Amino acid sequence: MIGHSKGVVDYYCKLTNTKVESLRMVKTPSLDDHEINANDLEVKGSLAAEAASIVLKALYTARMNRPDIYFSVNVLAREVTRWTRVCDKRLHRLICYFHHQCDLVFTCFLGDELKDLKLAFYSDASFADDLATSKSCTGTVLSIVGPRTNVPLTWLCKKQMAVSHSSTESAVSYTHLTLPTNRE
Repeated sequence: MIGHSKGVVDYYCKLTNTKVESLRMVKTPSLDDHEINANDLEVKGSLAAEAASIVLKALYTARMNRPDIYFSVNVLAREVTRWTRVCDKRLHRLICYFHHQCDLVFTCFLGDELKDLKLAFYSDASFADDLATSKSCTGTVLSIVGPRTNVPLTWLCKKQMAVSHSSTESAVSYTHLTLPTNRE
């Protein structure tokens, strides 16, 4: 998947006439929504025509082996039909992160007997992190774990369907989500 990550960066650079060397180092794949200029939410983005193809390439990578970018890609995927300048900025930040973190790989280890293994389901939720809708986002990981074993089976990041009125309520809302079953 390292090659696919590099392919996403190359594809973006080709479509936007950006030099790979100009992609700066960033620590996270997401922009802080509090730094967004309100005017940029109204103006159509320059990548509106190409957005779907770039975002889908990144989404494939996120679903197959990069849960670290899943949230950022999902935010962009929801906006492909109403692409704005903010989306351009978010995509650029994601591509910068991709470029400097493309060598991140999933490492699983299995060193226990079957009797020592357990399924572990980890979940967390934000509270009203979407500034426009005040909806929360849930992230989950299902893994096989043991004393010397850690094998993530599947993960998801999903915007909740209703507005939560407390952090406790947003954390409990994950029970209504279903895990994707298309993993092998």
